[in-house]
Amino acid sequence: MKKIIPFLLVLFWASSCDVLDQVPQSNFTPDNFYKNVDDALAAVNSVYDPMNSPDMYNQVMWIIQDQATDDSEWGGGRSTANQAKNDLDKYTFTPATSTFQSAWSNAFKAINRANTVLERVPAVQMDAALQARLLAETKFMRGFYYFTLVRLFGGVPLILKETTSLNDLQAPRASAEEVYAQVIKDFTEAEAILPASYTGADRGRATKGAATAFLAKVYLTRQEWAKAAQKAKEVIDSGVYDLWANYSEAFLIANKNGKEAVFEMQALGGGFGEGSWMQGYMRPNFDRVNNISGFGDDPVTKNLYDTYSAADKRRNVNIKLYSSTTTPAAPASVDFPGYVYKYLDASATANGEGSNNFPIIRYADVLLMYAEALNEQAAGNAEAFKAVNRIRTRAGLPELAASLSQADFREAVLLERRLELAFEGHRWYDLVRTKRLVSAMKAQNPTIVVSEKNYLLPIPQTERDVNPNLTQNPEF
Repeated sequence: MKKIIPFLLVLFWASSCDVLDQVPQSNFTPDNFYKNVDDALAAVNSVYDPMNSPDMYNQVMWIIQDQATDDSEWGGGRSTANQAKNDLDKYTFTPATSTFQSAWSNAFKAINRANTVLERVPAVQMDAALQARLLAETKFMRGFYYFTLVRLFGGVPLILKETTSLNDLQAPRASAEEVYAQVIKDFTEAEAILPASYTGADRGRATKGAATAFLAKVYLTRQEWAKAAQKAKEVIDSGVYDLWANYSEAFLIANKNGKEAVFEMQALGGGFGEGSWMQGYMRPNFDRVNNISGFGDDPVTKNLYDTYSAADKRRNVNIKLYSSTTTPAAPASVDFPGYVYKYLDASATANGEGSNNFPIIRYADVLLMYAEALNEQAAGNAEAFKAVNRIRTRAGLPELAASLSQADFREAVLLERRLELAFEGHRWYDLVRTKRLVSAMKAQNPTIVVSEKNYLLPIPQTERDVNPNLTQNPEF
């Protein structure tokens, strides 16, 4: 994919040809920057870029989506100096917990970039087809960031115009319904224009299939089952995507943006500042790669490990279980030394220099959404069983019994999502949308107190301090 470089860095490069000049040759502003196709491309790339930030899919989203679930927990002989991670893990967080501010501000930064592109790029003289595609990519990304926000926080300020001054920044929260309506609008408009695929350096950009898959996920979240099934089926029928023969192939660096990838966070190691942190943050500190210690984020619960059967080929791809006698050896103090293994990059020269993409939506997710949406409309749907069994067969498991009731099939699909999509950012959302967060956390660790209020995260206190029009979510 063409490297998604932060917009300000582009401007810095463009305006620093001679650092010895006392008088700048040019001053870049939105009014004089959006002049040609290169400017337009750089601006659109800047909308993608926040995904790769530690404030989103290069760390923060893992903390929320994994460590705040029954799949991962600190403790049991482990310790961390990061209070925010511990607070998410144990549900002792408050509106002042820094994780929420990180996710909120990063998403709104990207949204403002998207709004600027949507207002400025239409005036750029360039190829009309490319211009339309870039605007569609931008709408896709704005929909993506707002979908992230509404699932985490509920209603948020709905800002659809470029921010050009410090005036009128105290926007109130829109309702969740209003935000979802805009998300659906953005994805739908993007879907109509985006190409089915790209070649060469453009691989990894938003596609028609990605927009359709996100619409399926939006409708699934809203329990609009017929629409969710329809959109998932459109992705399946497109012929663009397929499962790799072996589960492990989906996570090979050589296969990123491959046939199972619907939409991924792009990462490039090698000193460009655009590498992934998964292979460093998720690897334990006693397992060194190129003499570099990991951090041990997202430590795996015994609850998750034991949920896999011994025959499940996915278990040892997703999880590495160490012991005090393995090489490298885990500290004897750690009760259950299981860690995420699927994102290892043995060639990385630093923890933030992995070349692993983060799989935000895989084709397996689409199949499981399709199966769930069909089952919720009527029990015993043969297509629903076929979709799930494709995934189970690849994992080395027997097909589901065709006699399963609607309720039993529902449980089977949710379980399959947990096992198949482990540490890909889906578990928290799945538990929230199915109203199982409280029961799942109690089953994994009854000392962690989770309540109904936790189906939304608190609005960051720092945002409410500067914007009194922001109301707080109930009970925070």
